[in-house]
Amino acid sequence: MTEKVDLSSVSETMLVPLYARAIESKKENPEFIDKTAIHVMDNLDYDFKKRFKQSTNKLNFWGCSARTVILDREAKNFIDKNPECTVINIACGLDDRFTRVDNGQIQWYNIDFQEVINLREKLIKTNPRVKNIASSAMDFKWIDQIDDKENVLIIAEGFLMYLDEHEVKELFDKISESFTNMELLIELMAEWMVKNQKVHDTTRTTGAVFKWGVKDGKDFERLCPEFRLIAEYNLTDKMKDYSPIFIRIISPFLKSRNNRIAKYEKMQI
Repeated sequence: MTEKVDLSSVSETMLVPLYARAIESKKENPEFIDKTAIHVMDNLDYDFKKRFKQSTNKLNFWGCSARTVILDREAKNFIDKNPECTVINIACGLDDRFTRVDNGQIQWYNIDFQEVINLREKLIKTNPRVKNIASSAMDFKWIDQIDDKENVLIIAEGFLMYLDEHEVKELFDKISESFTNMELLIELMAEWMVKNQKVHDTTRTTGAVFKWGVKDGKDFERLCPEFRLIAEYNLTDKMKDYSPIFIRIISPFLKSRNNRIAKYEKMQI
């Protein structure tokens, strides 16, 4: 029996990357294999093909796959250097990155709204080192449930664009105050896309609204000076692997408008 989906527009946006990961995983030579995405998609009473047509969502799907590759790689790099670390996935949706990067030692926390956590617990296999916390990211009580607040990796994928600038600063000021020896892996939307969001597949399909974007990774550093930019990865560079000719042709146009994954470390005082 499949699980019915009744979600708000922002929560529904989590189904786009889920579908993208499942599509990539079913390819003959996939960049990654996400068995959880396939399982969840097959067990949801939701018409993915009708709701998110590949003909009109192709760039969005490539972007979701590209960010999965980048975030998995960078999360693994952090875990390799900090094998007993704590990883916190804010606004986790139905992503199962834990399974893709687990080393058998890490502690993992998934943070999202109650309706999302309910779905996770019905559809995604549990693990004693994974804790699901039903909470808005902006209700900071979730921080009290994190046992080890040192050697922490914070992941925020497909989330910050739905907050306003004040909320972004408030969130990361609180995170900085609460954790030590920390890195961030966060997805940043281009300021251009926020201003021109009607052209984006996700807002057209779900009705969600983008609120915050940046010109580059330094904008976040200026907003939250307790963090230092280490590296940033524009999704366009990885998307070239999915359609080399097309993406290379539009690359100069796309790169300034595309999302990026930015990596920051907390400044030591």
